[in-house]
Amino acid sequence: MRALSLIMLASLPAAGWSYTLVSPNPTVVPHDQPYFTSDIRNTELIYTEKNKPFAEHVAGLELYLQPVYEASFGFEMSEQLSVGLISDFNQIANGFSTQFPVNRQINYVGGALQVDYFTTTSWLDTLIYHETAHNYQINPRNNPVSSTLYEWFGVGSVITPLIPAITPNLFESSFILEGNAVLNESWHGNGGRLYNGRMTAMILQQAEKGELTAGLLYNVPLRFPYGERPYVLGGHYQYFLAERFGLGTTNRYFFNRSAYWYWPFMVNTPTLDTFDFHFDTTIAKWSATMAKRAQGLVKAEGEPVGSSQYALPLSSDAEEIFFLTSPTGVRAPELVRIDKQTGDITRKRVEYPSGKLVKQNGSIYSVSGRPVSPWRIYQGLFDDDAVLVEGTEGRIVQGTLSDGRSVYFDVSSSYSEPQLYVGDTFYGEVNSSVLIGPDDALYYFRQDGRQRTLYRNRDPLFSIEGYYGLVEDIDSEGRVYFVANTDLGSGLFRFDGTGIEQVSPADNIAEARLINDDTLLVKAVSADDYYYVYQPVQVVDGGPASTHLFWDASANDTATSSASNDIPAIESDTPQPAPPIDPVALDLDEPYNALLGLHYRGTDLSLFTLTRDNNNGEDDTTLGYSLFVEFADPLTQNSVSLFALRDEDWSQLAGVSYVNRQYFVLAGIKAYGVMAEDLDELLPPDESRGFGMSAELRLPFLEAGYWYGELGAFHYLDYRELEREPTGLQLNLSRITRFGHSLFPNSLFAAEGFAVEDRGDTTSGGSLELSTDFPYEFYAGVSGKYARSSADTVSQFERRGVYLENTPDLLNDDPSMVVIPGLNGETYAREAAYGEVYLSKVFNFDAYAFKFPLSLRREALKLRYRRVDIRDPSRIGDGSFNQYGLGITFDVVGLNILPFQFEAEYVHNDETALADSDVIEARVLVAF
Repeated sequence: MRALSLIMLASLPAAGWSYTLVSPNPTVVPHDQPYFTSDIRNTELIYTEKNKPFAEHVAGLELYLQPVYEASFGFEMSEQLSVGLISDFNQIANGFSTQFPVNRQINYVGGALQVDYFTTTSWLDTLIYHETAHNYQINPRNNPVSSTLYEWFGVGSVITPLIPAITPNLFESSFILEGNAVLNESWHGNGGRLYNGRMTAMILQQAEKGELTAGLLYNVPLRFPYGERPYVLGGHYQYFLAERFGLGTTNRYFFNRSAYWYWPFMVNTPTLDTFDFHFDTTIAKWSATMAKRAQGLVKAEGEPVGSSQYALPLSSDAEEIFFLTSPTGVRAPELVRIDKQTGDITRKRVEYPSGKLVKQNGSIYSVSGRPVSPWRIYQGLFDDDAVLVEGTEGRIVQGTLSDGRSVYFDVSSSYSEPQLYVGDTFYGEVNSSVLIGPDDALYYFRQDGRQRTLYRNRDPLFSIEGYYGLVEDIDSEGRVYFVANTDLGSGLFRFDGTGIEQVSPADNIAEARLINDDTLLVKAVSADDYYYVYQPVQVVDGGPASTHLFWDASANDTATSSASNDIPAIESDTPQPAPPIDPVALDLDEPYNALLGLHYRGTDLSLFTLTRDNNNGEDDTTLGYSLFVEFADPLTQNSVSLFALRDEDWSQLAGVSYVNRQYFVLAGIKAYGVMAEDLDELLPPDESRGFGMSAELRLPFLEAGYWYGELGAFHYLDYRELEREPTGLQLNLSRITRFGHSLFPNSLFAAEGFAVEDRGDTTSGGSLELSTDFPYEFYAGVSGKYARSSADTVSQFERRGVYLENTPDLLNDDPSMVVIPGLNGETYAREAAYGEVYLSKVFNFDAYAFKFPLSLRREALKLRYRRVDIRDPSRIGDGSFNQYGLGITFDVVGLNILPFQFEAEYVHNDETALADSDVIEARVLVAF
């Protein structure tokens, strides 16, 4: 669940017309199921035939929700909202909201995979509440400049010496965006992450440690709990504000913030406008309040077993407890197995995808979801090569009965609540993971309003109030162990058939399993990690707490409060839970047409200066520009761009590009004409053919486990007659693993073969790279590339031969180009090759700032040696030389919101006329 923002920081003169045309669709898989559309109020619903009943529920939900959000956020959205209910070919436990290419939200079907995380009744309702909040957060333009530019440019961008923001709230921190969405997902009577006791315990310990600071929260830090930070910490901060100032005031912050078009990175000033306190003041008061609450929190203690940087579930059977851990967070996980009889612990590094482990037919598998082909993303059981077990696609397996029948959630029908099956028979609707008892009995929770009831098979055992409860284990006497809320977090309890008793004093227990009737393995959360300890079963006074947030409180209830004397609570608007939602009848009369459904997205305008050498050896300067008018359908299966620009050679070009990502073959074409040119001023002079074009086809043919394979074809015709006209084929095959927050791949195999024809000449060759990780964040690898041209004559002037350059061309996808750092400009050769070995070490010195524009997350040093062999170069020089490189990488966050990497490398070359002996190169890599 996330809000997506696209931030353009810079524009290269040629950025619009010499880039890779086609990339995979980030929204839906190719060759997806047919979609249909219906309009409800100001909403376009997009759904499949199978999802039609869920779409009818969403239609009714939107009729309730949008007026409520309009009143709370203080405005109506400026354009229609597109809501996609995506097919079960895309089984992802997530959703997202974005303004690109249209005001939309995309909701995936796979939420039952994380049924114990979200602390909600309906996954679909949670998606709608959460993602629609994002649409209201980002959409406002509360100033005449942004609103006027929006009328002219749509959801585009204008990059000039002055940077007016058309959509200012795109530049907000995810701590605010996701935190507010968690706040708004939690008050409709459907539960929400604010009710999750494990998260409460995590926050209290973060406060106790002093981690709740403006610099750490508003930034994108690489610190525990990593990706959970903006949701968990941000959600409770937003609740702190809503409890004091009201939900409406808290939500209207985004309308107030959108007034600041001229510097859309502000947070202190709009917070002051909204709450009469600066942002860093509210953070300090919230932190102090939570630290005071944390004084009473009891932490789990015992004999340590291990730790993990990520929350990976526990599993057990009669013989052992088994689970994955990530002790460092940057390497492949460890499989931990604890023998219940002997107490022996074994650990083995494995490559299972993250998930709960289950045993089937004597083997261990991970319950996860990932691509199983270039055209399908399925949830199911995956082996330690991340390959799907045949027959488990679309099944979230809970375990296996003694007669061999599988117990599982059916993904396709579990869009709202998990649908439990035993074998091929539907069993019932549940609201938690299922524990299979020693007698094949099924234990699970079901939710009815605020009441959560534990069942044994179809018989209710007991009920607790709230949305948080996880069944953990059964002892030899049939007593049921479960996790539920305590006053300060999450505790462990058991039901003995007559009543409930607390069996550990700790408030930070996330999960637990029985070693025997007297001993527990407890997974607990701290401020730094999840840790595992042995504890005795210890009956203490206490019982499950009923977590009431301020909108839950009645005359006889006490709401969970983080009240502070420093920021006194004011009379607040108390939101009301959602009423019963009546579905709205929809039909299948309007098929979704990706081509006819193209929407005007917006116009991107960039102005900059261009400098070139003329044939007199002098520098000339002129104004450069690029203008792109973008169209795309809401599922981004098709996109069209109309463009006009002045490139680095001062030529003025205009044309159109089209990309189709709807089918197995991804295709793109771009054609343009030359409106004006001045090539005779170049050195050497050139002539224009009056037009240019490029085309690209990509066929992903393999995506399974960690393997990916793709066949590509391309053609490029430049408008300059002296430029190359490559037409080529390339074959890529790779296996890449990257676990946790590792800076580099943990293992890498990448091979490429290519053949490129250029004006009758053919350049062919290939490349290979292998790398692996080592303890303490060391990485080492080898790589090489070879290319040979069939050209009769290698010519610098005619640009014939193997094309050699000194920097990678990030905007052009010609695989035959060989990059040699330090090379004296572009060179052509009959044959070129290099081989390289390298060693990298990552360091984790960090420094996070709130008011300073840069924060440092980590660093890496890289040593490399390369042997270069160039045969028959177009410039005079030695054909072979040695190259040594020393590089440094800084993993940085800019303006609190934008992670990027700054790389610098010193390169020393043996004495040769082909390359400078000493070179320093630098580049910035930004992930949009």
